[in-house]
Amino acid sequence: RSLLTSFLNTTCDALARQWGKPAAPAFYRGDDAPAYRWIEALFGENPTVKASPAQLQGLASSQRAWMRNLHVAGDAAFRIAFRIETPPAQNEAWELHYLLQASDDPSLLIPAEQVWKKTGSVISKLGRKFENPQEKLLAGLGYAARLFPPLAQSLKSKRPSGLELNAQGAYTFLRETAPILEGAGFGLLVPPWWNRPGARLGLKVKMKSQKGKDAVAKGIMTLENLVSYEWQLSLGGTTLTEEEFQVLAALKSPLVQVRGQWVTLDPQQIEAAIQFWEKQQTAGEIGLLEALQYSLGGATEKDGLPIEEVISEGWLAEWLERFKVSEKMNELPQPDGLHGELRPYQRFGYSWLSFHRQWGLGACLADDMGLGKTIQTIALLLQEKETRGSLPAPALLVCPTSVVTNWEREIGRFAPGLSTYVHRGADRLRGKAFRKAVRGADMVLTSYPLVRLDAETIQSMPWLAVIVDEAQNIKNPSAKQTQAVRKVQSEFRVALTGTPVENRLSELWSIMHFLNPGYLGPREKFRSDFALPIERYQDEQALKQLKQMVNPFILRRVKTDPRVISDLPAKVETKVYCTLTEEQATLYEAVVQDALKKIAEQEEGIERRGLVLSMLMQLKQICNHPVQYLHQAGKNAADPEMNGRSGKLERLAELLEEVLAEGDRALIFTQFAEMGAMLAAFLPKATGAATQFLHGGTPVKMRDQMVSRFQEDEHAPPIFILSLKAGGTGLNLTRANHVFHFDRWWNPAVEDQATDRAFRIGQKRNVQVHKFVTTGTLEEMIDDMIESKKGLAQAVVGSGEGWLTELSTDELRNMVMLRRQ
Repeated sequence: RSLLTSFLNTTCDALARQWGKPAAPAFYRGDDAPAYRWIEALFGENPTVKASPAQLQGLASSQRAWMRNLHVAGDAAFRIAFRIETPPAQNEAWELHYLLQASDDPSLLIPAEQVWKKTGSVISKLGRKFENPQEKLLAGLGYAARLFPPLAQSLKSKRPSGLELNAQGAYTFLRETAPILEGAGFGLLVPPWWNRPGARLGLKVKMKSQKGKDAVAKGIMTLENLVSYEWQLSLGGTTLTEEEFQVLAALKSPLVQVRGQWVTLDPQQIEAAIQFWEKQQTAGEIGLLEALQYSLGGATEKDGLPIEEVISEGWLAEWLERFKVSEKMNELPQPDGLHGELRPYQRFGYSWLSFHRQWGLGACLADDMGLGKTIQTIALLLQEKETRGSLPAPALLVCPTSVVTNWEREIGRFAPGLSTYVHRGADRLRGKAFRKAVRGADMVLTSYPLVRLDAETIQSMPWLAVIVDEAQNIKNPSAKQTQAVRKVQSEFRVALTGTPVENRLSELWSIMHFLNPGYLGPREKFRSDFALPIERYQDEQALKQLKQMVNPFILRRVKTDPRVISDLPAKVETKVYCTLTEEQATLYEAVVQDALKKIAEQEEGIERRGLVLSMLMQLKQICNHPVQYLHQAGKNAADPEMNGRSGKLERLAELLEEVLAEGDRALIFTQFAEMGAMLAAFLPKATGAATQFLHGGTPVKMRDQMVSRFQEDEHAPPIFILSLKAGGTGLNLTRANHVFHFDRWWNPAVEDQATDRAFRIGQKRNVQVHKFVTTGTLEEMIDDMIESKKGLAQAVVGSGEGWLTELSTDELRNMVMLRRQ
């Protein structure tokens, strides 16, 4: 705000000098008086007024006296106010009264009649004084008359005290003039009903279910069941019949009395209401999802008329209350066939999922990573099978390739009564062979790429449920992968994600469109109604409305909340600051100088963005190790030339020695597969401990063996190196209690997900998180930005380094230049 104010002040000052300069010389040319010097300072390039102290003091006094005449609304003690009073009957006049109002006590009022009765130049009341009240009252009324011309009629009187208005004049004053007068400093006293939302024309909708409460108890209600509705016209909280509305409309007055209450009847709303009666069916049936939209505020107007009230009757009202307030849902007992015991919050989560499933509503379980979304989902399907005796069709679970095996193992561990079929591999079945193979399965597990590649096969059969794990994989609604997942038909849908889906509104729409198609409306309308107002203008009302709509469909708990889980040890995050070696610094500065020169020569476009991203990649490689940047590793990454050339690598070796001395295990994350290979070869010689390295090219079978070995084998290598993309999600590595982020992704959510490989349920020790930062480089600049404004940084930096490509060359130079210590 201060930056904007400074900009506006500077701009206005510059424009006033530029536009006023041609006329200014006529005022001050050749005159040496302080007042003319002041004018010269206002319109000239030099804003300084040169004069003696006495002259400057006199100039200031004159300026203050002159400015006092500009405060037409009043002064520090009193201000001029207007009070408009409603008439007792429809056809009588409205009265606008003029008053003086105490600035520090709005209840202290002096009617204009009393002002004119005073003969002195000062009015005193309750210890307050108002100087020259008559002159200032006239001056203020003269100013107000320019904004509201009907006031001029009363100024023909020597002692104006008020004005009579017809309904149209009163409406114009209240709607158009009053806000302007209030902004200018005048006091306004309007009727209490004027600012009441219900004082305008609007709609009410009454809804009730076609089925009785017994049907609800038996769980036979679904989204396809119909809800009967009835639209009613409302004015001032009073329901109007069509005949009553026609009578009021015939008055052609913007202010009307309805059963003793004054309300507004806007001409545009009258036309909208006429169109509504002509076009709309005032009673009928709608689906349960549409009823939810009305109840949760998803629809705020219809055909130009605001929806003032949504009335639900009977069991529908009770059901909606339970749906809005999840704490009122009934918790289910744990399924008999579940091996292991659900924690209290997990039992609530699975009950919450079951409630939505009962009604055919899609639901998003967005618990923090490590809180057991997998077991809650397994419990849901197991409860479904135990209730029905058998599942009518299999449930399809779609997840990243790297966690398919994890799901298979977790189901076998917690619910051996659920049969699974894994669809993957080059020799996977398709068509009729696939449908035959999955016929007896309770759950079919597959990956996102295969849902797209085998879309025809997977979409050719009905499913009990479609469950998407790591739901951020369907964040792009136009991607073929997302569209393929959406086209799979099922009775209900579940989305699982460990990240807050509301952080990116486009992702939120895509996930909600998968869960409950059409609920948030078309994509473009959602963008105009919510995404742009919230993300660009921080519209709190739009944000409140959106939260009200989506909160019943999203359940998110965080592991740091002691009410959720008490036995998960806290993680401790520390920054490990490293310095560049001289070789690194020389390479770093050379790359910056060369790259910025090329970038400066390019205008905006894809070539410039490519140059920026290339520079960033090279600088990150240099911060890691010169060997990575120079691609010198070759087949033997453990050559002696690795030693002494990287501050990061030296510090990592030192810290690992301490970790190993304590008998602990560690995870090391890097976003570069090449750097991971270098670490895997170098660290055994540097520390004497064996390593494992998991990257995107690791076969699934070997990946599973590596994870199992690290978790279960007492003699397994204590250091597990993982590329961030391949090992950052979906793996359970709680044997580690140290997590090293060797290089940074610059996205707090991604780094937190990687850390959560160790910081999750089953972890019995404190987890130490070490984030490496190379001082004086872009790593430190961006880390400082993330820490100083973490919430904003997640929105700005969230996608990695892409936002840096939009910086100007000077901004980019300030971000990447080396600051030698």
